[in-house]
Amino acid sequence: MQLEDALTTVEHQLQVISAALLAADPQALETGSTQLRNAAAQLSQVMEQISREGVAPAGLQKRLQVVGALLAVQRESLARLAAITDRQAAGLLPPADAAATYGSAMGGRNAGSVARIYRSAS
Repeated sequence: MQLEDALTTVEHQLQVISAALLAADPQALETGSTQLRNAAAQLSQVMEQISREGVAPAGLQKRLQVVGALLAVQRESLARLAAITDRQAAGLLPPADAAATYGSAMGGRNAGSVARIYRSAS
């Protein structure tokens, strides 16, 4: 694979990831991130070959810098999205160390039994 092709693939996958982040689409984000990781690995292999042979053309070096900057921005966006998701989950779910309610809060007495107002009806 040529450097141009590998770089174009990474750029395309970065666009896919950007769209998935904006849409907050977890399936597309997971698929796109896997494909981006694979494309980045291929680009890395091509870059190793080029570094042994010589220097990459100036136009491609600039594109590589842009890709690096985009990747940093997306990493930050993903971290923000993860923090938002954590906050939303924390708002919906009780903390793991929260005190138990009802039965065990009464010292275990009548734990699991029916409330007093329902006992007379049975």
